[in-house]
Amino acid sequence: MRIFFRIITVSIFFVICGCSTQEKLNFEDRMKAVIEYKQYEVEAEHSDKVKQWLDQVRSTGEEDRYFILQDPDEDEGYVYSYVYRKGSSDYEVSFIYDPSDQSSTEKIHVTGINNDPSNEKFVKIKSIKNGESTLFIFSDESLKNRLIN
Repeated sequence: MRIFFRIITVSIFFVICGCSTQEKLNFEDRMKAVIEYKQYEVEAEHSDKVKQWLDQVRSTGEEDRYFILQDPDEDEGYVYSYVYRKGSSDYEVSFIYDPSDQSSTEKIHVTGINNDPSNEKFVKIKSIKNGESTLFIFSDESLKNRLIN
């Protein structure tokens, strides 16, 4: 009887663990449909436009200032945003949305980190086009630090 009880207990444990892993994967897949970002990557159809834009902001842009180039993709229903901060070699991107506040727009918080002028990069942010504008928040402080303090 004890062995049967142990087998049942272990089986239930595996079912619960399997469900929570599957739930996490589904959440990650759903979030990728809302927002996805990659550093130093350009969509093929944006290549020339992004190159011209980067050349201009790199030559005329001020240190620690953020620059953004947006290109909505009408066919896919996404907006591609390219963000560059002179001197930043990495970026933290966070998506903020409050479903309980229907009047609230979604926000994308971007922080340029790893200040390394010799290795400057930009980030491509692909977000779902929701019919309303998305508010971009550019900050020198990571969102995690802002929420903790």
